[in-house]
Amino acid sequence: MKQKLKQLLHTAHPQHEILALAMVGIGLILICNDFYFFWPPFAVGVLNDDLVGGIFIAIGVWLFSWAINNKNSISTNRNLLVITAGLLAFEATAEFCHGYVSGRPHMFMAGFLEVIVLLFVFSIIGKTKKHNY
Repeated sequence: MKQKLKQLLHTAHPQHEILALAMVGIGLILICNDFYFFWPPFAVGVLNDDLVGGIFIAIGVWLFSWAINNKNSISTNRNLLVITAGLLAFEATAEFCHGYVSGRPHMFMAGFLEVIVLLFVFSIIGKTKKHNY
């Protein structure tokens, strides 16, 4: 039983799984809070749409499925990590802008945390295979 559980939980890509859980968590926060973004006023409707959170969740699920799959494509990994980096950079920029406009320190903290996760993504990108030799 212990061996079967260890085999089930073993993965060659634990960093991807951690990143996937972070992306799903961010997506759930964005979906559950319909008034998360309040600035810029002309983009509030688009930014607070559940589609934005759904994109984070979809990328997180796709990252997780890539990590546990036995046939891992290098190009899929590269594309997923680049999309993840772009989404996190967008989210961190939005948090910093919201923190500056509102003067609320917790938004700056969220921005810094997303920059840290972005640096984690860059670390994964630096360590992964770039070509199929």
